[in-house]
Amino acid sequence: MIWTTDFLHPAWLFIALALALPWVKLEKPRGRYLLLVPPVVAIIAVLVMNHGTYGQISYLGADLVLGRVDTLSVVFASVFAIQALIGMIYSLHLADRAHQAAASLYVAGAFGCVFAGDYLTLFIFWELMSVASTCLVWLNRCERSTRAGFRYFMFHTLGGLLLLGGLLLRWQATGSLAFDPIDPAAAQLYDWLILGGFCVNAAVVPLHAWLPDTYPEATVP
Repeated sequence: MIWTTDFLHPAWLFIALALALPWVKLEKPRGRYLLLVPPVVAIIAVLVMNHGTYGQISYLGADLVLGRVDTLSVVFASVFAIQALIGMIYSLHLADRAHQAAASLYVAGAFGCVFAGDYLTLFIFWELMSVASTCLVWLNRCERSTRAGFRYFMFHTLGGLLLLGGLLLRWQATGSLAFDPIDPAAAQLYDWLILGGFCVNAAVVPLHAWLPDTYPEATVP
């Protein structure tokens, strides 16, 4: 379940916006102001949501959790919601539906990762972020952004494969996909693979070369 009286998953607001954009007239000011609705609602939703576990699904013998709300996830979700509002305001002048859709899906992926209670849910939203952010680089529509976008996508594909390999090995070894804290003293190979995936996408030195190479080539908003 993505919406209860205690929890509204912000990711679905931005996915809904991306799906609605083909029918929105961004050439008109009233159409563009629709872009502000999801981040405003997301800010309110994050402020009023209660701690707990929401959206539990059983899939192929694994327990998936779409919404795990605790103090840390609320802090990051608050930051992302405010950033989304600022980003949408900054891009109101753009009538490019492809750009607005990619930006919306990028934000949706971020919220999905923040509230993921299991590694499979995390991986799905992680990849949504990778694809959407790559599109934001390519949508600058020049030779340099095209090349930078391919390099960017290769790095994020590497990070995604490390994460996928780690979560599959973890599932094989423990039978669980729960996204829980790891004891460093008892970390296994699959834990280090997952950490490696995080480090690639977080541009941790020496895996950081993609960031200064790519971000200047993306669309300005």
